[in-house]
Amino acid sequence: MPNIENQTKFFSLLEVMSSIQKTIIGRYSSLFWVKAEMIKLNHYTHSGHCYPDLVEKKEGRIVAQTRAIIWKNDFESISKKFIYFTKEPIKDGVTILFQCRINFDTLHGLSLNIIDIDPMFTLGELEKERQETIERLKKEDLFHANSTLPLALLPQRLAIISVQTSKGYSDFMNIIDQEKNYKLFTYLFPSLLQGDNAVETLIQALEAVEKVKKHFDAVLIIRGGGGDIGLSCYNNYELSKTIANFPLPVLTGIGHSTNETVAEMVAYKNAITPTELADFILNRFRAFDQEIEDIKKRLVNLSKKRIEIEGNNLQRLLIQIKQSSKNRLITEENQLKALEKYITLLNPNNLLKRGYTITLKDNRIIKSKQELKQGDKITTQFQDGTIESTI
Repeated sequence: MPNIENQTKFFSLLEVMSSIQKTIIGRYSSLFWVKAEMIKLNHYTHSGHCYPDLVEKKEGRIVAQTRAIIWKNDFESISKKFIYFTKEPIKDGVTILFQCRINFDTLHGLSLNIIDIDPMFTLGELEKERQETIERLKKEDLFHANSTLPLALLPQRLAIISVQTSKGYSDFMNIIDQEKNYKLFTYLFPSLLQGDNAVETLIQALEAVEKVKKHFDAVLIIRGGGGDIGLSCYNNYELSKTIANFPLPVLTGIGHSTNETVAEMVAYKNAITPTELADFILNRFRAFDQEIEDIKKRLVNLSKKRIEIEGNNLQRLLIQIKQSSKNRLITEENQLKALEKYITLLNPNNLLKRGYTITLKDNRIIKSKQELKQGDKITTQFQDGTIESTI
C-alpha cells in the first residue's frame, strides 16, 4: 500500500524493488537460453564465483548490456565441460550460448544467473567468423597476396611480433641462439597475442614494422600453444587483411595443431609451433650450405675428370708429337741424303772425272764461244790438271 504525506502518495524504494522482484519472479520462473558476448568473466578465486559482463553488439555498437552470476559449483561444472570440448578454459571476449534464470535482488538489482554454457556453440561461432573472413578475403583477391611474395634465400633480418615473456618466443630464440654457424638479426615488436586488445596491438605492431621494412627480410608472429578460443583473434578480418596485404613475407608460429586460423592461412608460411618455424628458417641456411658443399664436390670431381682427360689427351699428343717428329726426322734425313747425292753429282770434280772440262777466262767460267775472241788466253781444267791456251 502507498504511503501518504502532504497529500502525496508514494512508495518506499524497498516496496518498489520488491514489487519488481515479485513481477519478474512470476514472469520468468523457468530456465531459458541466451546468446551474448562475454566481455569480462570476472572470476574471483577466493570465493569461486563469477560475475560476467554480457553485451550484445550491432555493427560494432553495444545495444544491450547486463551483468550475470555464475555460482562456484555451477562454474566448476561449466569450466570442466568447456575445457573438455574446447581444450582451454573460458576466457574474456567470446560469444557464448548460456542457460540461465533471471534474478532480481532488492539490494543488487537485476542479474542473470548462469546455470550452463554450451561450449559447442562457442566453437561454432568461431568457425563462422573464420569462414566469413576467408570468403571476404577471397572475394577481394587478397587471400594469396602474401604467400606470392619472394622470400630472401637466406632471411637473416627478422622482425618478431610476440611477448618477451612468451614461452613460444623463448623456444624460438633458444633454437636460433644455439645455432653457432649462422648469425641472424632479430628485433622484437611487443604485442598482445590473445584477448580483447590482441587484434589492435597486433595490427599496430605490423604497422610499426612496415615503417622500417627496408631493414628486414620477413616478419614473424610467434605465440605459445593454445586452443581455438584463445586463437579467435587470428580469424579477425582486419588482422588477416593486414597480414595478407603486408609488403614483407609474414611467417607464423602461434603454437597449435587444430584447424588453421585465417591469419595463418594468408601468411607466407605457417608453422605449427615456434620451434618448427625456427627450424624452417635455419633449414634454408643448412640447405644452402649443403648445396655449396655439393657444388664443391661436383667441381672437385669434374676437375679430377678434366685433369684425367686432359692428361690422357696430353699423353696421346706427346706420343703423336714424338712419332711425328721421328717421321719428320726420317723424311728430312732422306731428303738431305737425296740432296747430298744431288750435290755430289753436281760437284765439278765429278763432272771432270766423267770427261768433262771447264774453260776459264780470267777465273770466270766460259759458257759460250761468243764470250771469246782471237788472242784471248784461256785455262782448261781437266780432272787431272789444267792447260793454258791462246785462241
